[in-house]
Amino acid sequence: MPQTLEQAMFRQIPDNLGFIKTCQDALPKDTNIKKLRIDAAGYQASIIDYCFENDIEFSIRAKMCQSLKDILVDKDNQWQPLVDKKGKAIDGQATFRMRHFMGDKGKVFDLIVQRSVVTGQVELELELDLA
Repeated sequence: MPQTLEQAMFRQIPDNLGFIKTCQDALPKDTNIKKLRIDAAGYQASIIDYCFENDIEFSIRAKMCQSLKDILVDKDNQWQPLVDKKGKAIDGQATFRMRHFMGDKGKVFDLIVQRSVVTGQVELELELDLA
């Protein structure tokens, strides 16, 4: 059993959920993980279920997949400007928020997609009428 979080981090753990549990076990008694921020490898139903079961707020960066693309080209989507700390819109940045679920428990959470204009990118017609 690792004695510190650093030891837990460098121990070879075969899955991300196992890593999170190992980190939790390395914390002092009565100290719990309350917030989790993880990269795309953490976008797994088992991790999301674990976060809900243990009252952990989470932020997971996920890679774009076809099912999300299908939702985002829906004619009813509502993109909003991304704003900075002062509330000012950031040029070329937008966000889309929707209720989403995954996992065995089917708990609903906010899925927030961020898009950025890439220099040299051809502008796409995003207001398609798919009806």
